[in-house]
Order: sequence, then structure tokens, then C-alpha cells
Amino acid sequence: MTDSEKPIILEGLPDTGLVGTISLSHYLVKQSFMRTGYLQTDKFPPMLVIRDGKIGDILEIYYKYNVYIIRSELPIPQEGAHDIIEEIVNWVKGKNPRLFLSLGGIPNPNRLDIADPKVYAVPTNEETLSIVSKMKNVEILSDGLLFGPKALILRKIERLKINGLGLFVQSYLNYPDPGSAAKVLTLLPQIGLEKVEVDSLIASAEEIRMQYRELMRRTDDETRRMKSVPSIAEQSLV
Repeated sequence: MTDSEKPIILEGLPDTGLVGTISLSHYLVKQSFMRTGYLQTDKFPPMLVIRDGKIGDILEIYYKYNVYIIRSELPIPQEGAHDIIEEIVNWVKGKNPRLFLSLGGIPNPNRLDIADPKVYAVPTNEETLSIVSKMKNVEILSDGLLFGPKALILRKIERLKINGLGLFVQSYLNYPDPGSAAKVLTLLPQIGLEKVEVDSLIASAEEIRMQYRELMRRTDDETRRMKSVPSIAEQSLV
């Protein structure tokens, strides 16, 4: 694993609209991030990932210039969510990050009529609240519920007193949303990350929706399972 000092860690696990997945997949390709690690667990279903003719892993870690990206080819399964999230958070803790940033979507039934989706922030402490206060085009999520892996991660990050921040963009509930993914990418320079072009992401929106159709279906299924489990739902309150 690549050594680093107080890095920024970006997490884009599959969730609403696949906003985090699409945005960080675009970001790591355009910025030429290198794959440096993976999470091995038997909690995922038996599956072999083939990428560019090589065998890959379901949950992978990428790195460049003191920035890590965590991405997954599958949604976190409800049955193993706590164990997998615990592994991820332990890894994050070991890196002693300057900032942990979770990117995701927040469902809006009127998304089709929204040309410029809003971005809502969930800071885990006063330091990240201060970061948000200086950002443009971002609002604090004052009331609401978060379900699933991102909720569990942010809760654990908050309890470990790690500087954590969730950025959630208005998006389609169960439809891949490249537009919202592009919107959140435009905000990254405000927290010290390199700017990335998003025109190609928007231009290939239909192709991206087809590419991520199966992952969106799986993610939607897992989200419904998690919402039906009281113990997880209760811990997912932010």
C-alpha cells in the first residue's frame, strides 16, 4: 500500500443514483489514479471482476498525490454490512486522514425537472462544519434520514472523531444520475482537490446509464433490504 501523510480519502460506494460511484469512477480515470489495494471479504457474493483483461476485486482502493479513493463494483450487502463497514473504517482510521469525504445522492421525486441539483452536507464535527461554511452552492442537511452503508460509515467516523463530511446531491432514487455526479465533482476544488472536466461525463450520460443499470438494480435491492431491518435503520439516523 502506498504511504501517505494525513491524506484525503474519498468514498463512493453505490447508493442513491450511484452518484458517488459514477463521480469517483470518472475522477480516478481522468486524474490517472493507480490501484493500490483492495478489501478481501467473504461477505460479497462469489463474483470475479475482469477489467481490461485482468482479474480485479470487488472493493478496490486507488491512490494519487496523497488522495485515496474507495470504490466498489457491488453494493454493500445487507447481511455483511456491519463487518464490511468496520473493515473500511478501520482502514480509514489507520491512515489518519485530514478529511474523509463521502459522496452520494439524496432522492428527489422531482429530479427530472431540476436542472441544477442542490448539494447537501453532513459534517461529522465542528472542523468539517467550518469547511462547509466556506463552500459555495452547498447547504447543511438540517433534517433528514440516511440509510445504508454511508450512514453507518459517517456514524462510525463521527464517533472516532475523524474529520468526516458527506456531500449528497439531489438525484434519481433508482436511476443512474451522471448529471448529479458531475455536479458534486465541480465542488471538489473547494476542499483542495484537483479540478476535473465533467463535460465528457454529461455528454456520455446515456451510455453511463446503460453501463450502470445492473449495479443500480442491485443497489436498489440492497437499499430496500436495509430499510427493512430495524437495527440498521436505527443506527442510520444522522
